[in-house]
Amino acid sequence: MNLLEEAVIIEVFGVKVYAFGFCVMLGAICSMITLGLLAKNFRVKPGTAPLTALLAMVCGIVCSRLTFCLLNQELGRMTPVSFWPQVAGGGWSMFGLIGGIFLGGWVSARITKEKTARILDILSVALLPTVIAERIAENRIEDFDISRALDSEWLTKSFLAVGEDEPCLATYYLAAAAALVLFVILLIRILKSQTDGDTVIAFLLLFGAGAVVLESLRYDRFLSISFVGLQQIAAAIMLAIGVVIAFKRGRKRKPRLAIAALISLPLMVGIVLGLEFALDRTTWNKLLLYAIMILTVAAPAAMGLRLLDKETEGK
Repeated sequence: MNLLEEAVIIEVFGVKVYAFGFCVMLGAICSMITLGLLAKNFRVKPGTAPLTALLAMVCGIVCSRLTFCLLNQELGRMTPVSFWPQVAGGGWSMFGLIGGIFLGGWVSARITKEKTARILDILSVALLPTVIAERIAENRIEDFDISRALDSEWLTKSFLAVGEDEPCLATYYLAAAAALVLFVILLIRILKSQTDGDTVIAFLLLFGAGAVVLESLRYDRFLSISFVGLQQIAAAIMLAIGVVIAFKRGRKRKPRLAIAALISLPLMVGIVLGLEFALDRTTWNKLLLYAIMILTVAAPAAMGLRLLDKETEGK
Protein backbone atom coordinates (compact mmCIF):
# COMPACT_ATOMS: atom_id res chain seq x y z
CA MET A 1 0.00 0.00 0.00
CA ASN A 2 1.12 3.55 -0.64
CA LEU A 3 0.99 5.39 2.66
CA LEU A 4 1.30 8.83 1.07
CA GLU A 5 -1.74 8.30 -1.15
CA GLU A 6 -3.87 7.10 1.78
CA ALA A 7 -2.54 9.56 4.37
CA VAL A 8 -4.89 12.15 5.85
CA ILE A 9 -3.90 15.76 5.09
CA ILE A 10 -4.81 18.66 7.38
CA GLU A 11 -4.16 22.40 7.36
CA VAL A 12 -2.05 24.02 10.08
CA PHE A 13 -1.96 27.82 9.85
CA GLY A 14 -2.84 27.56 6.19
CA VAL A 15 -0.15 24.97 5.42
CA LYS A 16 -1.14 21.47 4.29
CA VAL A 17 0.63 18.73 6.26
CA TYR A 18 0.22 15.01 6.85
CA ALA A 19 -1.80 14.58 10.05
CA PHE A 20 0.10 11.51 11.28
CA GLY A 21 3.54 13.00 10.65
CA PHE A 22 2.61 16.35 12.18
CA CYS A 23 1.38 14.72 15.39
CA VAL A 24 4.49 12.54 15.68
CA MET A 25 6.67 15.59 15.03
CA LEU A 26 5.04 17.41 17.96
CA GLY A 27 5.69 14.36 20.15
CA ALA A 28 9.33 14.25 19.05
CA ILE A 29 9.76 17.94 19.91
CA CYS A 30 8.31 17.29 23.39
CA SER A 31 10.69 14.34 23.76
CA MET A 32 13.69 16.51 22.89
CA ILE A 33 12.61 19.18 25.38
CA THR A 34 12.20 16.52 28.07
CA LEU A 35 15.62 15.10 27.21
CA GLY A 36 17.23 18.53 27.48
CA LEU A 37 15.60 19.36 30.81
CA LEU A 38 16.51 16.01 32.38
CA ALA A 39 20.06 16.23 31.05
CA LYS A 40 20.37 19.66 32.66
CA ASN A 41 18.90 18.37 35.93
CA PHE A 42 21.45 15.54 36.07
CA ARG A 43 24.31 17.80 34.96
CA VAL A 44 25.47 15.70 32.05
CA LYS A 45 28.38 17.02 30.02
CA PRO A 46 27.73 19.92 27.60
CA GLY A 47 26.78 18.68 24.15
CA THR A 48 25.59 15.29 25.40
CA ALA A 49 21.88 16.09 25.11
CA PRO A 50 21.88 17.21 21.43
CA LEU A 51 24.19 14.34 20.44
CA THR A 52 21.97 11.85 22.25
CA ALA A 53 18.86 13.32 20.61
CA LEU A 54 20.41 13.08 17.15
CA LEU A 55 21.72 9.53 17.53
CA ALA A 56 18.52 8.33 19.19
CA MET A 57 16.41 9.78 16.39
CA VAL A 58 18.54 8.33 13.58
CA CYS A 59 18.97 4.90 15.19
CA GLY A 60 15.30 4.81 16.20
CA ILE A 61 14.05 5.46 12.66
CA VAL A 62 16.47 3.01 11.05
CA CYS A 63 15.84 0.21 13.56
CA SER A 64 12.09 0.73 13.46
CA ARG A 65 12.01 0.29 9.70
CA LEU A 66 14.47 -2.62 9.65
CA THR A 67 12.57 -4.47 12.37
CA PHE A 68 9.31 -4.14 10.47
CA CYS A 69 10.85 -5.35 7.21
CA LEU A 70 12.55 -8.30 8.88
CA LEU A 71 9.47 -9.45 10.78
CA ASN A 72 6.68 -8.56 8.35
CA GLN A 73 5.35 -11.81 6.92
CA GLU A 74 3.94 -11.79 3.41
CA LEU A 75 3.02 -15.15 1.89
CA GLY A 76 5.36 -16.82 4.36
CA ARG A 77 8.38 -14.64 3.53
CA MET A 78 9.85 -11.50 5.01
CA THR A 79 9.54 -8.26 3.08
CA PRO A 80 11.85 -8.26 0.00
CA VAL A 81 15.07 -6.27 0.49
CA SER A 82 14.24 -4.08 -2.50
CA PHE A 83 11.19 -2.83 -0.59
CA TRP A 84 13.07 -1.78 2.57
CA PRO A 85 14.06 1.74 1.43
CA GLN A 86 10.51 2.51 0.22
CA VAL A 87 9.43 4.10 3.49
CA ALA A 88 6.25 5.53 1.94
CA GLY A 89 4.98 2.08 1.13
CA GLY A 90 5.35 0.01 4.27
CA GLY A 91 5.33 0.19 8.03
CA TRP A 92 7.33 0.64 11.20
CA SER A 93 7.86 -1.25 14.44
CA MET A 94 7.32 0.43 17.80
CA PHE A 95 9.71 -1.95 19.54
CA GLY A 96 12.28 -1.41 16.81
CA LEU A 97 11.96 2.31 17.48
CA ILE A 98 12.48 1.89 21.23
CA GLY A 99 15.42 -0.45 20.72
CA GLY A 100 16.98 2.00 18.26
CA ILE A 101 16.55 4.90 20.66
CA PHE A 102 18.34 2.97 23.41
CA LEU A 103 21.05 1.98 20.93
CA GLY A 104 21.55 5.66 20.08
CA GLY A 105 21.77 6.47 23.78
CA TRP A 106 24.38 3.75 24.32
CA VAL A 107 26.49 5.08 21.44
CA SER A 108 26.16 8.63 22.76
CA ALA A 109 27.28 7.55 26.25
CA ARG A 110 30.31 5.81 24.78
CA ILE A 111 31.29 8.88 22.78
CA THR A 112 30.80 11.39 25.59
CA LYS A 113 32.09 9.10 28.40
CA GLU A 114 28.86 9.59 30.33
CA LYS A 115 27.36 6.82 32.45
CA THR A 116 25.35 4.61 30.08
CA ALA A 117 22.76 3.82 32.74
CA ARG A 118 22.12 7.51 33.38
CA ILE A 119 21.65 8.28 29.67
CA LEU A 120 19.29 5.33 29.27
CA ASP A 121 17.34 6.46 32.34
CA ILE A 122 16.83 9.87 30.75
CA LEU A 123 15.88 8.38 27.38
CA SER A 124 13.37 5.97 28.92
CA VAL A 125 11.40 8.98 30.14
CA ALA A 126 12.06 11.29 27.19
CA LEU A 127 10.91 8.85 24.49
CA LEU A 128 7.39 8.51 25.94
CA PRO A 129 5.96 11.80 24.53
CA THR A 130 6.80 10.47 21.07
CA VAL A 131 5.06 7.17 21.87
CA ILE A 132 2.00 9.03 23.15
CA ALA A 133 1.83 11.21 20.04
CA GLU A 134 2.30 8.25 17.69
CA ARG A 135 -0.48 6.29 19.36
CA ILE A 136 -2.86 9.24 19.17
CA ALA A 137 -1.94 9.77 15.51
CA GLU A 138 -2.92 6.20 14.71
CA ASN A 139 -6.55 7.31 14.67
CA ARG A 140 -5.71 8.81 11.26
CA ILE A 141 -4.89 5.36 9.84
CA GLU A 142 -7.87 3.27 8.78
CA ASP A 143 -8.28 -0.19 10.35
CA PHE A 144 -5.01 0.06 12.24
CA ASP A 145 -4.37 -0.82 15.90
CA ILE A 146 -7.95 -1.91 16.54
CA SER A 147 -9.36 -4.88 18.46
CA ARG A 148 -11.52 -7.80 17.54
CA ALA A 149 -15.18 -6.98 16.91
CA LEU A 150 -16.72 -6.00 20.25
CA ASP A 151 -19.32 -8.24 21.83
CA SER A 152 -19.86 -5.95 24.83
CA GLU A 153 -22.78 -3.56 24.48
CA TRP A 154 -21.43 -0.92 26.85
CA LEU A 155 -18.04 -0.89 25.10
CA THR A 156 -19.75 -0.67 21.70
CA LYS A 157 -21.48 2.53 22.81
CA SER A 158 -18.37 4.05 24.41
CA PHE A 159 -16.02 6.65 22.90
CA LEU A 160 -13.40 3.91 22.55
CA ALA A 161 -15.40 2.13 19.84
CA VAL A 162 -14.70 2.74 16.14
CA GLY A 163 -16.52 1.45 13.07
CA GLU A 164 -20.26 1.52 12.51
CA ASP A 165 -21.05 -1.85 10.94
CA GLU A 166 -18.73 -3.90 13.16
CA PRO A 167 -17.53 -1.77 16.11
CA CYS A 168 -14.01 -2.46 17.38
CA LEU A 169 -11.98 -1.07 20.26
CA ALA A 170 -9.61 1.80 19.39
CA THR A 171 -6.69 0.27 21.24
CA TYR A 172 -4.42 3.16 20.24
CA TYR A 173 -6.26 5.40 22.71
CA LEU A 174 -5.65 2.89 25.50
CA ALA A 175 -1.99 2.65 24.49
CA ALA A 176 -1.65 6.46 24.51
CA ALA A 177 -3.26 6.68 27.97
CA ALA A 178 -0.98 3.92 29.30
CA ALA A 179 2.10 5.71 27.92
CA LEU A 180 0.98 8.97 29.55
CA VAL A 181 0.56 7.28 32.94
CA LEU A 182 3.95 5.61 32.53
CA PHE A 183 5.53 8.96 31.66
CA VAL A 184 4.27 10.48 34.92
CA ILE A 185 5.39 7.47 36.97
CA LEU A 186 8.88 7.38 35.48
CA LEU A 187 9.31 11.15 35.68
CA ILE A 188 8.60 11.05 39.41
CA ARG A 189 10.83 8.02 39.77
CA ILE A 190 13.84 9.47 37.96
CA LEU A 191 13.68 12.70 39.97
CA LYS A 192 13.68 10.70 43.21
CA SER A 193 16.02 7.88 42.21
CA GLN A 194 19.47 7.68 43.74
CA THR A 195 20.73 4.80 41.59
CA ASP A 196 21.52 5.04 37.88
CA GLY A 197 19.71 2.42 35.83
CA ASP A 198 16.65 1.97 38.06
CA THR A 199 14.42 4.11 35.84
CA VAL A 200 15.20 2.29 32.61
CA ILE A 201 14.65 -1.05 34.37
CA ALA A 202 11.28 0.20 35.58
CA PHE A 203 10.52 1.22 31.99
CA LEU A 204 11.31 -2.29 30.73
CA LEU A 205 9.11 -3.85 33.41
CA LEU A 206 6.10 -1.55 33.09
CA PHE A 207 6.14 -0.87 29.34
CA GLY A 208 6.73 -4.56 28.64
CA ALA A 209 3.92 -5.74 30.92
CA GLY A 210 1.46 -3.19 29.55
CA ALA A 211 2.38 -3.91 25.94
CA VAL A 212 1.77 -7.65 26.36
CA VAL A 213 -1.89 -6.85 27.07
CA LEU A 214 -2.22 -3.99 24.58
CA GLU A 215 -0.68 -5.99 21.74
CA SER A 216 -3.10 -8.80 22.55
CA LEU A 217 -6.01 -6.38 22.23
CA ARG A 218 -5.05 -5.27 18.73
CA TYR A 219 -6.26 -7.52 15.95
CA ASP A 220 -5.04 -5.88 12.75
CA ARG A 221 -2.70 -8.85 12.16
CA PHE A 222 0.37 -6.77 11.33
CA LEU A 223 3.55 -8.58 12.41
CA SER A 224 1.96 -11.78 13.70
CA ILE A 225 2.37 -15.55 13.66
CA SER A 226 -0.95 -17.40 13.85
CA PHE A 227 -2.77 -16.03 16.91
CA VAL A 228 0.33 -14.45 18.56
CA GLY A 229 1.64 -11.01 17.60
CA LEU A 230 5.38 -10.62 17.12
CA GLN A 231 5.32 -7.30 18.97
CA GLN A 232 3.58 -9.07 21.86
CA ILE A 233 6.52 -11.47 21.93
CA ALA A 234 8.86 -8.47 21.89
CA ALA A 235 6.93 -6.99 24.85
CA ALA A 236 7.29 -10.23 26.80
CA ILE A 237 11.04 -10.27 26.05
CA MET A 238 11.29 -6.65 27.24
CA LEU A 239 9.54 -7.58 30.49
CA ALA A 240 11.78 -10.63 30.91
CA ILE A 241 14.93 -8.53 30.41
CA GLY A 242 13.70 -6.12 33.09
CA VAL A 243 13.05 -8.97 35.53
CA VAL A 244 16.47 -10.55 34.90
CA ILE A 245 18.29 -7.25 35.48
CA ALA A 246 16.21 -6.58 38.60
CA PHE A 247 17.05 -10.11 39.76
CA LYS A 248 20.77 -9.39 39.43
CA ARG A 249 20.40 -6.15 41.38
CA GLY A 250 18.25 -7.47 44.20
CA ARG A 251 19.08 -11.17 44.61
CA LYS A 252 21.44 -10.65 47.54
CA ARG A 253 19.05 -8.42 49.47
CA LYS A 254 15.86 -10.35 48.63
CA PRO A 255 16.82 -13.87 47.50
CA ARG A 256 13.36 -15.42 47.87
CA LEU A 257 11.63 -12.64 45.97
CA ALA A 258 14.33 -12.78 43.28
CA ILE A 259 13.79 -16.50 42.72
CA ALA A 260 10.01 -16.03 42.67
CA ALA A 261 10.37 -13.30 40.04
CA LEU A 262 12.40 -15.60 37.77
CA ILE A 263 9.98 -18.51 38.22
CA SER A 264 7.07 -16.22 37.31
CA LEU A 265 8.46 -15.64 33.80
CA PRO A 266 7.89 -19.13 32.29
CA LEU A 267 4.57 -19.31 34.13
CA MET A 268 3.57 -15.98 32.58
CA VAL A 269 4.50 -17.17 29.09
CA GLY A 270 2.48 -20.36 29.47
CA ILE A 271 -0.59 -18.62 30.86
CA VAL A 272 -0.53 -15.83 28.26
CA LEU A 273 -0.20 -18.33 25.41
CA GLY A 274 -3.18 -20.24 26.80
CA LEU A 275 -5.19 -17.04 27.09
CA GLU A 276 -4.29 -16.02 23.53
CA PHE A 277 -5.51 -19.38 22.28
CA ALA A 278 -8.74 -18.97 24.24
CA LEU A 279 -9.27 -15.44 22.92
CA ASP A 280 -8.72 -16.54 19.33
CA ARG A 281 -10.40 -19.94 19.28
CA THR A 282 -13.16 -19.88 21.93
CA THR A 283 -16.20 -17.81 22.86
CA TRP A 284 -15.22 -17.46 26.52
CA ASN A 285 -15.83 -14.12 28.21
CA LYS A 286 -13.09 -11.83 26.89
CA LEU A 287 -13.27 -9.37 29.77
CA LEU A 288 -12.54 -12.20 32.21
CA LEU A 289 -9.69 -13.50 30.04
CA TYR A 290 -8.09 -10.06 29.86
CA ALA A 291 -8.49 -9.57 33.62
CA ILE A 292 -6.51 -12.80 34.11
CA MET A 293 -3.90 -11.64 31.60
CA ILE A 294 -3.44 -8.31 33.38
CA LEU A 295 -2.90 -10.07 36.71
CA THR A 296 -0.52 -12.53 35.07
CA VAL A 297 1.81 -9.89 33.58
CA ALA A 298 1.50 -7.65 36.64
CA ALA A 299 3.08 -10.28 38.91
CA PRO A 300 6.63 -10.36 37.42
CA ALA A 301 6.55 -6.59 36.86
CA ALA A 302 5.60 -5.92 40.48
CA MET A 303 8.23 -8.31 41.81
CA GLY A 304 10.85 -6.73 39.57
CA LEU A 305 10.03 -3.27 40.88
CA ARG A 306 10.14 -4.59 44.43
CA LEU A 307 13.64 -5.95 43.80
CA LEU A 308 14.79 -2.44 42.91
CA ASP A 309 13.84 -1.13 46.36
CA LYS A 310 16.96 -0.54 48.39
CA GLU A 311 15.90 -1.59 51.87
CA THR A 312 17.53 -4.85 52.97
CA GLU A 313 15.27 -7.84 53.37
CA GLY A 314 15.99 -11.52 53.63
CA LYS A 315 12.81 -12.41 51.80
